[in-house]
Amino acid sequence: MKFLYFIIIIINTTYSQNYKLTCFGFHTTDIKQIIHEHGEIKYEIQNRGLMDMVWPANNIYSTIYNSKTFSIKSWRKKIQQGTYKSSLKAEVNSNGNLLYDDKQLVELHGPVHTIFTMLAMVQSYSQEQIDTKWIPYEHQGKTGRARFLWSDSLMIWDGKDSILCDHYRMDIDIVDSAYVIKNTKDYFMDNINDISYVKELWVKRGEEKTIIQASAKNNWITLLAQVIP
Repeated sequence: MKFLYFIIIIINTTYSQNYKLTCFGFHTTDIKQIIHEHGEIKYEIQNRGLMDMVWPANNIYSTIYNSKTFSIKSWRKKIQQGTYKSSLKAEVNSNGNLLYDDKQLVELHGPVHTIFTMLAMVQSYSQEQIDTKWIPYEHQGKTGRARFLWSDSLMIWDGKDSILCDHYRMDIDIVDSAYVIKNTKDYFMDNINDISYVKELWVKRGEEKTIIQASAKNNWITLLAQVIP
């Protein structure tokens, strides 16, 4: 009976959502987001179609964070891109610094966020709580700050209906790369900080927030992730 109760709790506190990533209108990648209320977010990213033939990829990212502040506790990733395979993990140690693979230390000056904890946060906090607020940020050894800028609220199609969403731009400002983690080929993580890309999110308003749509675009390319109902 206790096991049954445990399964019920897990089901009631775990939320998953699937997305389709397109480039030039072509479906290139499937993305699955899994969020646990106790403070964990996971992404499974797998290329599809022609992209899978040209550049097969199956990457998994898992992050544990403080469920109240959304600051990182630990994270890990497993990368499989073509013939290239690698893994990386990091954990905040007793001194408040981030230790990568039990050997490389990234000195921090207090709690920090990552791209994954920020994605969890924007699906929990209201627009008033996060708009324009710079917060400490870490990205594979690089440190700086990041923020969400609210643009407007508008209706976005989710595949079944029009949903009222808050529209944000995400800014990342890296100021220190002294501790950068090298030799970790990962095209998602490598490009997320690229200042040439404008990064935007459309988040469903209300109590049950979720990312309905996200995009990254520059002068040549637009990557668009849309929720699958």
